[in-house]
Amino acid sequence: MRFVFVLLAAGLLCAQVAADEIDLSFSNDALRVVYLHDLTNSRLNVEGGWLDNGDYGSAFHVGLTLRGFASGGANPVRAGVGGRLAVVDGDRRDQSGYGLGMGGFLSYTLTRYNRITLTGAAYFAPDALTGSGLGKYQDYTARLGYQIMRDAEIFLGVR
Repeated sequence: MRFVFVLLAAGLLCAQVAADEIDLSFSNDALRVVYLHDLTNSRLNVEGGWLDNGDYGSAFHVGLTLRGFASGGANPVRAGVGGRLAVVDGDRRDQSGYGLGMGGFLSYTLTRYNRITLTGAAYFAPDALTGSGLGKYQDYTARLGYQIMRDAEIFLGVR
């Protein structure tokens, strides 16, 4: 538990200095930290993340995503398409190795309740894009977020 507080404090210090986005999520068994940086004069984003699950192992990833709007209007759908290289250290058979996952995300903020956001993301690497014993790589996320202030959102999600 002390490690979580140290990690959170370090993340908050980094956020004040140069962070574009820090995503900290946790449950009873898992902790996930992702840092996202916007590349200058581009819609490309670079991200790095770490996930640790006490029951299933851990994973580290780096990714590149092209972000933009998938629709027009006053409240457009935001989208991203890209890839991520993941290194997985799983506790079960065929769960350790690396994978090059392709995928993206969609995010929509409700028009009438503009603090509520629905987001879904999926990244997948079949056996042909994995190595070192990893059978396949999958990362799916669905979340419901509430924007508590301009630069902060809390959310409930499923991974």
